[in-house]
Amino acid sequence: MSVSLNNKSILVTRPRHQAGRLCALITDNRGQAILFPTIDIKRVEESAHNELSRGDALSDFDIVIFVSRNAVKFACDHYLSRADLQKDIQFVAIGVGTAEAMSEWGIMPVLHAGVHADSETLLQLPEMQNDQLAGKNILIIRGLGGREYLADNLLSRGASVDYAEVYRRCLPEYEVNDCHKIWQDIKPEAIIVSSNEGLANLVSLTPEIDQQQLFSTPLVLMSARSVNLAKQSGFVSKMSIAKVKNDEGLLLALLDLVGE
Repeated sequence: MSVSLNNKSILVTRPRHQAGRLCALITDNRGQAILFPTIDIKRVEESAHNELSRGDALSDFDIVIFVSRNAVKFACDHYLSRADLQKDIQFVAIGVGTAEAMSEWGIMPVLHAGVHADSETLLQLPEMQNDQLAGKNILIIRGLGGREYLADNLLSRGASVDYAEVYRRCLPEYEVNDCHKIWQDIKPEAIIVSSNEGLANLVSLTPEIDQQQLFSTPLVLMSARSVNLAKQSGFVSKMSIAKVKNDEGLLLALLDLVGE
């Protein structure tokens, strides 16, 4: 007999425009998806670091790295043309999910770090070593204020690095009563959180009176770093890490955690 969610309520904290497929997968597996975005994603109107804001934006670059699906969406929606995406450039994605979003825009072939979807794994690829990067001009397309780890490592390997910061993450605005009802009326039996910032925002948005319940609710997370952050924040619940960093991987981790 196959495993299902057996009508359990699952809190999905992904940004609203990214949550549709995951919610559908939960429903298909006999769960109830409760959408409660803990991050809003908005376009960056102006940034000191946006190489895409000038004409012929990609002409100076040998390698272009997209760090997330949001980087693909906001860059392609607002800055890049189909002609830009057909240039003789090495296009790179952090992981398979970002690569899938790029392929929807006709960006192929794409070098990526597979299911691990992190900078550390990307930097281990043969194409990212010193002899391949020396003298290359690299553009990293990301959100405002992302980690410097990737850029620092690329610089140390002899590349020149610029940024295009095309989106920003914001704390959503909710009425306190709406947040309180989640824990008093819905009472989720598991939570899916796909980023460290989303996890921190979830704690921030949860009324103090409900935080004990929050901290005892099973969590599906994307990385060991997120597990450590959850424990530091006060979570004492069971946790599962998605082995594949996409919607299907999150579902499998959820089924492993609370499936019946």
